[in-house]
Amino acid sequence: MDLRHQLAAFRGYVPLVIVCAAIAAIAAYVGSGALPRSYEAKSTLIVGQSLSAVNPDYGQLLASQRLSTTYADIATTRPLLVDVIAKLGLATTPDLLEKRVHATAALDSTLLSITASDRDPAVAAAIANGLAEGLVNASPTLGGQEADIRAFVNNELSATQAQIETVQADITRQAAITNRTAAQEAQLSLAQGRLTTLRSSYVALLAFASNDVSNRVTIVEPAVAPVDAVWPRPLLNAALAGVLAVLLAMFIVIVITFLDDTVKDADQVRDTVGLPTLGGVPRSATPRSRAVNYLLVMLLYPRSAASEAYRTLRTNLEFAAVDAPLEKLLVTSAGPGEGKTVTAANLAIAFAQAGRRVLLVDADFRKPGVDAMFRVSNSIGLSNLLRSDSTTWKNAVQPTEEANLMVLTTGPQPPNPAELIASRRMATVIGWLQAGYDLIVIDSPPLLVVTDSAILSTIADGVLLVFDVKRTGRDDARRGTEALRKAGARVLGVVLNSQPASDFTAYAAYYGGSTAEPETLATIAASRESSD
Repeated sequence: MDLRHQLAAFRGYVPLVIVCAAIAAIAAYVGSGALPRSYEAKSTLIVGQSLSAVNPDYGQLLASQRLSTTYADIATTRPLLVDVIAKLGLATTPDLLEKRVHATAALDSTLLSITASDRDPAVAAAIANGLAEGLVNASPTLGGQEADIRAFVNNELSATQAQIETVQADITRQAAITNRTAAQEAQLSLAQGRLTTLRSSYVALLAFASNDVSNRVTIVEPAVAPVDAVWPRPLLNAALAGVLAVLLAMFIVIVITFLDDTVKDADQVRDTVGLPTLGGVPRSATPRSRAVNYLLVMLLYPRSAASEAYRTLRTNLEFAAVDAPLEKLLVTSAGPGEGKTVTAANLAIAFAQAGRRVLLVDADFRKPGVDAMFRVSNSIGLSNLLRSDSTTWKNAVQPTEEANLMVLTTGPQPPNPAELIASRRMATVIGWLQAGYDLIVIDSPPLLVVTDSAILSTIADGVLLVFDVKRTGRDDARRGTEALRKAGARVLGVVLNSQPASDFTAYAAYYGGSTAEPETLATIAASRESSD
């Protein structure tokens, strides 16, 4: 099956795919809403003092970037996890907590982040901040710089800064004196010299404090309790479930379509059996609970799309037999249940409504159906005509609600139907019947079940094959057609039965179709008798 046929077959499954996607999306959304929430909090740290250094050094910046990766690995080590569990009083273990935290370092900066997750947003933030503080406390030891030296430098910086401010204030006060004495001038000069010395010391201390801390870690953004949960995400889960459902449904449909061996359209009919498609009939909308006579759409639903399909089939049959008169038409199918009897009955009505005198003959002795469809007696029929001369064909045929249509049922079931059909008597009986009617439509058994149809095809002017798009496999279609060709039958073409109603929407939209409750056959017959 090519892509075009697969796409055409897929169209019929589109509503089912949409329903599956909607169900999956709703189920995922509802299911996600019932799951417990999980929150994530993140604290951001910086390695080194690249932001506050007076003279940033590229070498130290590169060292800080490389150290940030190391600090990211250390942030989730067991000692820090144990310390956080103890400080926060968490009811968990380091191994379980490790699965809920992760630290990452940026490749092109000295920043690293610590992310923690928990069902409680406040606890998630506390865990992230606890690990960040633990990493900060551990950073001097990891770098090799003693804490007392760092504290001494920081104290000296503070003391020197205070002295600079005091000397600067003293110089400002002495400079404001207009008539200074020699002693005052000496004090001012001494203060200015001391200020210069203090500033030099401060610069040296500041350079030491800022440039020799490439391994120092500082928190730049503490974690805060998040408002929105990161998991589950109902809308995202619903969207993903819907997409996955569509993909899965499409895959299943493609597999079903690929494995489907039935004949679906005219192109497949031509490719499979090399015959033209003379028409298509929509799938019957009649409930199974109703009587079989409701399948006579030509009588009960004359304005329906199905009735118009039979009229189209009638016209195409007339064109197909334009070179030779069509007086005996055999209707058959490859297998059982493909709608040959319904097609034969409605087609006979269509020809009768066109003004031709039509006789519908039921030649399916094994499973007759014409009598039940038209609600006529089956006590006398074709079998009586084939077995004796005591019954004339005029006594055997029965009228129907259609004035130009008569039916000949099978009659009592004979013990040897194949022999009766193959006898010379059968051709003689058909000759008698042909003298009284313009067209004889013969309903016959399935080709692959018995040989009756192949035998009957030799006395018919043309054969119409019925393929059901949901039942007739391509192999059965080939075998049935081959049986007719071996018998030398004149196969006019194929009618596709049970086609999707969507193929007939154009007619229904234009003509309106028939939506009203149909009349019964008794009502139709009564109205015609009164009009006569």
